[in-house]
Amino acid sequence: MFWALVKLAMRNVMRNKRRSGLTLASVVIGVAALFFNQSLIKSLQADMVDRAIGIYNSHIQIQAAASQDPKIPERTFGRAAELEAVLKSDPDVEAVSKRVLCTGLVASAVSSVGTGIFAIDPDDEQKLSQISSYIKEGRFLNGPKQIILGSRTAQNLDIKVGEKVVVMAQNREGSFEGRALRVVGIFETGSYTWDATIVYAMRQDIQDILAWGDEINVFAVKLKDPAKIEDIRRRLTASLKARENGLKILTWKDVGAEIIHIQEFQDSILFLILIVIFVIVALGNLNTMLMSLFERIREFGLMMALGAKRGEVGFLLLVESACLGLFGLFWGAVWGLSIIVLFHFIGLPLPLGEALSYFLPFEKVLYLRFAWPSHAVAALMIVIVSCIAGIIPALRIRKLRAAEALRHV
Repeated sequence: MFWALVKLAMRNVMRNKRRSGLTLASVVIGVAALFFNQSLIKSLQADMVDRAIGIYNSHIQIQAAASQDPKIPERTFGRAAELEAVLKSDPDVEAVSKRVLCTGLVASAVSSVGTGIFAIDPDDEQKLSQISSYIKEGRFLNGPKQIILGSRTAQNLDIKVGEKVVVMAQNREGSFEGRALRVVGIFETGSYTWDATIVYAMRQDIQDILAWGDEINVFAVKLKDPAKIEDIRRRLTASLKARENGLKILTWKDVGAEIIHIQEFQDSILFLILIVIFVIVALGNLNTMLMSLFERIREFGLMMALGAKRGEVGFLLLVESACLGLFGLFWGAVWGLSIIVLFHFIGLPLPLGEALSYFLPFEKVLYLRFAWPSHAVAALMIVIVSCIAGIIPALRIRKLRAAEALRHV
């Protein structure tokens, strides 16, 4: 009986091809647009996280528990070699880098600028971050008393590769210390903030200026599988004896809170788009099913007179509404996924990238990715909404009497 009703419902859907076609078109366009928007926003979010982790952040960051600022921790900790050995022995850790992050002043013969200083070990840092790939002139760090500048910093200081600058910072005793470092490279990420306010130097040189000895304020950790980040954080907390050693282990979400806020804002926009499309699908199906109901009252009366139950006739309308939703979902998914595949290979020019690049390096072309969990939820909701749209006509059928329906003109 069930499959007989399904076959009948599919034939009924195609009886008025124009009306069904308009309804299907609205569902197809809505689903395709929905899949495209989901892919666009999720791709934008994923690319933003990748850029942040590849430039200044890391999957996991270890710092002193007493530090309040996760970006430039004000407290230091020692035993770095011992902690590094424990981290590198973890099978889920891909790379580890010791960092000294601080603020300071970089001066040339003509000018000076305040900057954030990233003091690193070049060999370790290249395994973890992408900054070496942004070198525009010269080369990356490879020895003591060297520094690389952002292109805008170099422009503001009127400095070229091979010349020297003086780096000054406040040491542990509160006095300012300086050291002359040679510029061996100039990087350009495309981010105004990064290219104008960040410099990279050798860790030992900056530790000497700050009088920190062998102490650091950040351990950056890159994971093989970022999906396990919370489990790995709990395991590292135990293996490093974080509480006993006065340490805390943060994830990129703790350090890059502004990225989370941007994602939440984008998700809110996507939710509004979802609601609009679901309403369009529901109203389109509801209108089609109500028109079908009014046109076929005598038909339904005849079915009931021949022995069909009201519930079965109502269920028929419900199945017809579901069929409209499923047909529209299928073709909408085909078109939506095809568009995503197209822009996955050729890329989507994104003027928004220029705005985002003020804060983070961001490509002007975005290569779309599939957002399968979001697509699956959207597909399920389209089916549910289509079924709900058929409930009102189905309920009206349950109140219909066969005798009254047969007299309907």
